[in-house]
Amino acid sequence: MRDVLGERLRLTVLGCSTAAPHPATPAAGYLVEWGTTAILLDVGQGVIRQLQRVLDPHALAAVIVGHMHADHYLDLVGLRYLYPWGERAPDPLALHLPPGGRARLDALATAVSERPGFFDAGFDAVEYDPERPLEIGPLRVRFVRGRHYVPAWGVVIEAPDGARLGYTGDTGPSDTVVAAMRDVDLLLIEAALQTSVFDDAARGHLTADEALDMARAAGARSTMLVHYGPARRPELEALCAASGLRARPAIDGAVVTVSPSGATDGASDPHRGLTAV
Repeated sequence: MRDVLGERLRLTVLGCSTAAPHPATPAAGYLVEWGTTAILLDVGQGVIRQLQRVLDPHALAAVIVGHMHADHYLDLVGLRYLYPWGERAPDPLALHLPPGGRARLDALATAVSERPGFFDAGFDAVEYDPERPLEIGPLRVRFVRGRHYVPAWGVVIEAPDGARLGYTGDTGPSDTVVAAMRDVDLLLIEAALQTSVFDDAARGHLTADEALDMARAAGARSTMLVHYGPARRPELEALCAASGLRARPAIDGAVVTVSPSGATDGASDPHRGLTAV
């Protein structure tokens, strides 16, 4: 039986890969918990199977999708099939979509040959206002506009003890993101590119060097690189080790507790407290 963490912010990496399928890890998906409150950040391909290993998906308080690219929301289909097919669920799951996401969700129902409103029977789906924080149980969620090919948002989640977890979602280099992530206790920052040469001129992703530079500029207490192909892990480990930062690439199944600034147990250091699910 899985232990329930007490009054401490907890992150479980369900998937941290890119859009290309990888047998080693699903696409983007991060479980954030405080006590019995559980939030799923992004729902990429394969994430729900991983979630089922650690938590009954029906126990989620909410799902938050940062942007409507497949590797961040496609497994909403699998999640929906865990709910009654026809009748409305007695307790629909809160689904927070980015602006414009509702139309994409309806289009997804059509794409998988389901009836209009298919997701509404299982989810209470609404578009969030990025200018207004969400209160989900005892957790406060603030949105951060990223620099991507489509409108995209990351989040900063604050726990009652003051611990703060930042997740950039997909973004290119951005002073706005750096400012929003200032002094977070744990930063999840994407590192999708080996080189920026082939990125769009407007930029929509980061190299690992750029990600570490942004983490340094933000003053993050600890950092995990996410959204990378698993074959790059040795390269990223070497870059993190040479950076002088408390940093490492995220790994599928990693569990980290996040302490606020001033705590002495080192729980938000990604080099400590990492266990496989």
